[in-house]
Amino acid sequence: MSSVINLFIVDEDVYPTTLNLSDEQKYQELLDITQDEATRWQSIELNMRGFIPAIELLDAVVGGQGLLPVCTFNYFPHQLIGPDANISGSFGFFSSEMVQDLFPLLKKYFEVDIDNSENKGLVDDVEHRAGELDPQAYEIVRDRYFVTFRDAAEQNKSIVVLMEE
Repeated sequence: MSSVINLFIVDEDVYPTTLNLSDEQKYQELLDITQDEATRWQSIELNMRGFIPAIELLDAVVGGQGLLPVCTFNYFPHQLIGPDANISGSFGFFSSEMVQDLFPLLKKYFEVDIDNSENKGLVDDVEHRAGELDPQAYEIVRDRYFVTFRDAAEQNKSIVVLMEE
């Protein structure tokens, strides 16, 4: 079954810095704000078996040390919700500072050939950890993340990642 991974561009100032609500209520509030204030920039339709190895490999290629997968699935504006919260979905977030730091790396390593023998170790490591890599899924994820990070960096905006199952 496919999921739709939506990448939004948003000004992180639209999110409150504190909320006196339960974690689930905070999560719902973040979803509402995102739907009202953010612009859906890119969408990726893949099953999680294709998406997870692809985002893991993209992270490995740019040297993100786990940042791309963690922030894609479980990171919140102003750290409003802790990493161990029990909420009904996932919410990914990259602050404008993260976008500014990561975009040059995405640009620098955009053309990395994952089929090259020099990169076999990266691919093998990701497949061992996250499952078999579909090269086409990797290209889709790389391309959509690149465009979103490029445009968010140009606008000094943040990125929200929301999953639809």
